[in-house]
Amino acid sequence: MKPRGNLTTERAGVNFVRIAVESAGSLFKEINLQHDYGHDATIMLVIDGQIRPREIAVQIKSGVSYLSPMKCTIPASADHLFFYAEHDLDTIGIVFDPEQQRAWWIDLRKAAREFRRSNSQTGTSISFKKSLWNEFNKEDFESILMPTLLGEAPRAPVDRLCTWVTSDDQETHDLGVRAIRARHRCRSETWSCLIETFLARSADQLSIEVAISLAMLLGHDNIGYWGNEIPSEIRGPAIREVLKFGPREIAKILMMLPDRDFERPSLGYSLMPLFGKGADTPAIFEVISKSEVYSDEIRELAGDLLAWYRSDPHFWRFWRRD
Repeated sequence: MKPRGNLTTERAGVNFVRIAVESAGSLFKEINLQHDYGHDATIMLVIDGQIRPREIAVQIKSGVSYLSPMKCTIPASADHLFFYAEHDLDTIGIVFDPEQQRAWWIDLRKAAREFRRSNSQTGTSISFKKSLWNEFNKEDFESILMPTLLGEAPRAPVDRLCTWVTSDDQETHDLGVRAIRARHRCRSETWSCLIETFLARSADQLSIEVAISLAMLLGHDNIGYWGNEIPSEIRGPAIREVLKFGPREIAKILMMLPDRDFERPSLGYSLMPLFGKGADTPAIFEVISKSEVYSDEIRELAGDLLAWYRSDPHFWRFWRRD
């Protein structure tokens, strides 16, 4: 007697995940099929031989029916979505490709909660991209998924994170900016990557985290100041590149703002080191306000900032970094 084909495929997926988890030193506890109501296993996280008080659940789908060239899909009934959304444990969904021997993951709890906000009574197929950051294997489980589950930045090399920063996928781009800033802010490659990406992309292709990172580089007590942390031979050249920003770059940052609020603790206030960076600030605002290259909204905002600068130069001197 031969086992049914789909059972063989299912076991291949479970075993793939088990090997990745156990090879990384964590504990994989499979759930008996008789008690499988939406979770196939749980994982107890172990870091440097120390068990962390953190357990997650996993739902594993295996087979080509859950895969397309660019995406993975996890079907879920309304009951499953309720289960994932409300369960005490975070649930990670994993889709395994038995032909390529590769897998990708998604935060099922988050996805279920987002879907249920407007569709609480129906099921769906949760689709997600195969991205640079969500492949499931031993190395990435250890360096990306585990830190993420513990609320930390991925522990990936600076060159890999820079490929995330420069990705056309906005989610990957945003994650890359935050991760490279958290893990490698003392590396010159980090600031070259962030500044070059900012200069090369349009405002709608940039995460606001890029602008926040540059403001933190210049120094802002409210959002972080690295003056004594980043070596001067790294920070100095990076700051000089930002101080070269002219009307085009400052207008781009203005386009990224969600509103016209510059009071603490608004995003506009967080970016004040960029707007008030040097003696050329009023000239930059004036050029933007008079240029037909920019929208009426951006021109008006630049004009208002110029008027504010002229009426309160003492306040603006506080933000100078030249």
